[in-house]
Amino acid sequence: MEKIANALINLSRRRKITVLVLTDFLIAFLCWVVFGPVFSVLIATNFESSLIDIVISNYISFIIPFTFAFIYFYLSGFYRSLMKLFDSKDSIFRAMIGSFIFGFSWGGVYLGQYEVIRTDYLTTIILQSLLLSSVFYAFLQISRDIARLIIYPSKEKLNAKPVLIYGAGAAGNELYQSIKNNPKIRVIGFYDNSFKLKGALINNIRIYGKSKHIKKLSEKHRGLEIYLAIPSLDITERRRIISGLEKFKVAVRSMPALHDVIADEKKMAEIQDLSIDDILPRSRVRKSNKSFQGMSIMITGAGGSIGSEIVRQALSGKPKKIVLYELSEINLYSIESEIEAIKTAKGINTEVIGILGDVKDIHRVENVIDSHQVSYIYHAAAYKHVPIVEYYENINEGIKNNVFGTKSVCEAAIKKGVKKVVVISTDKAVRPTNVMGASKRFAEMIVQACDKESNHTKLCMVRFGNVINSSGSVIPLFRKQISEGGPVTITHKSVTRFFMTISEASSLVIQAGEYAEGGDVFILDMGEQVKILDVAKRLIYLSGRNISHGDDGEGIEIKEIGLRPGEKLYEELLISGQELSTPNDKIYKSIEKFPSDSILSKAVSDMKEAIDINDTNRARKILKTHIEGFNEV
Repeated sequence: MEKIANALINLSRRRKITVLVLTDFLIAFLCWVVFGPVFSVLIATNFESSLIDIVISNYISFIIPFTFAFIYFYLSGFYRSLMKLFDSKDSIFRAMIGSFIFGFSWGGVYLGQYEVIRTDYLTTIILQSLLLSSVFYAFLQISRDIARLIIYPSKEKLNAKPVLIYGAGAAGNELYQSIKNNPKIRVIGFYDNSFKLKGALINNIRIYGKSKHIKKLSEKHRGLEIYLAIPSLDITERRRIISGLEKFKVAVRSMPALHDVIADEKKMAEIQDLSIDDILPRSRVRKSNKSFQGMSIMITGAGGSIGSEIVRQALSGKPKKIVLYELSEINLYSIESEIEAIKTAKGINTEVIGILGDVKDIHRVENVIDSHQVSYIYHAAAYKHVPIVEYYENINEGIKNNVFGTKSVCEAAIKKGVKKVVVISTDKAVRPTNVMGASKRFAEMIVQACDKESNHTKLCMVRFGNVINSSGSVIPLFRKQISEGGPVTITHKSVTRFFMTISEASSLVIQAGEYAEGGDVFILDMGEQVKILDVAKRLIYLSGRNISHGDDGEGIEIKEIGLRPGEKLYEELLISGQELSTPNDKIYKSIEKFPSDSILSKAVSDMKEAIDINDTNRARKILKTHIEGFNEV
């Protein structure tokens, strides 16, 4: 039996489908022989007729009905679910419809040979068609049950993961139907505090309605997971529920949101880790609907975390052309391949051009702008990892890229008549404690100075904090550390950070560009700062683990490893404290002063000399002289 199971499991998908079709063919044939005309003729002739002769003479009444049924099964997606045939209402419904098509098609073919049909004979054929349909459906189900017993022995269920489905409505029932045949999952109950469902059962599985029941179940079933099956809930209510589940130390996972389920029904069965929206107290950001039709736009650092998301969102605005400007060959290849796939899937005609280039090379930037008639530039190319840039031997490279790369892009854009340049900045530019932040503040001042000199090109910058799931982001690191059993490492228990998703930040960057009047410093409303320690605790609890303290045994340890060079305990977004509103309540303008032309020009000249001769100490001194609040830690 085990050999048969392994053989079936190792088959390719196409061969598995072939096995299913052949199995259904044999089942249909046997049902037709026994409950169709063959056995009836044998009985009528007192078993004197030849079985083979009867089959041959009546084969049309089998081939046509089975062909109709097969066409329906194929077009309806009946064979996509393979061995897990009866795992949802849809698949059961398709099996029933296909069975009725088979049975009543036979009846139709059989009656078609008669010119005059007697009422009593018609009744007999209808009843026989109904019998044939029912038997065919029953044997379809039996064949799948046998296959499941062979491939997924029932004993495996004993070691399956215990799951409590939170929500006993339509979504919860649909989720149950989708996972009930998974050998690695054992549904032990539903949870729903609706008074109407008190004491009720779903598929003979109890519905629990009090929080104390969750506590008892978590104690009884080691490794209990809770699947949230209420996709229609708004984010506030979801957070309230998740916060309440935290105390039980159970792993919480979730179905996709309602809008995702509506867009793709297949997502109903997908169980996902909780999103950052569920964990952090943040309000959602509306997507940008900026139209780029007829425009040619350019994104520098197009393969990075922010740059690549700006590319994706800009594509939805259907520009004439998108220029991907990127120093890293592999990053350029990745984003270009992804965007081409999106174009094909959505039928977008935007031309996508992948350009290898360094933002510090002003002549290269000018040529690209000129040859592709670029009207918008989103400058996302930068070195951003504080500890790396803070390392003594990397400081000059960080300054060259962040300061002089930005200068090159701005000057090239002005020279070639670009309409707008939007520069991505960082909260670390505000009273910086590291070279990376100081270099970004220096770059901000250059953007403002360039805008002052420009008559046509409008230049602005957008300043924001940490983006979740970007390269080097703490959330993916924590998830990885938890999955490996810990420890979860934090730099300091008092560290707080702003958080925003890459998608949200990129959307606001695009929207901020719409409001640019020239020299603007836009800051994004990132909500309240969140303690990194609290984030770590929540992720641990909601993964179903405890926090260990010292050598107390089980659980995930949270280990404090000390602040990294240049790292702040908290982040800031405002320098002057003065801000103006914009049409978007998530975007503000910061009113900030910057050095006079002569002072800034001298500072830029001095910095270039220092960098050219690789004088790192002098470069640091220049930053400390001209960057307000710069104090390395």
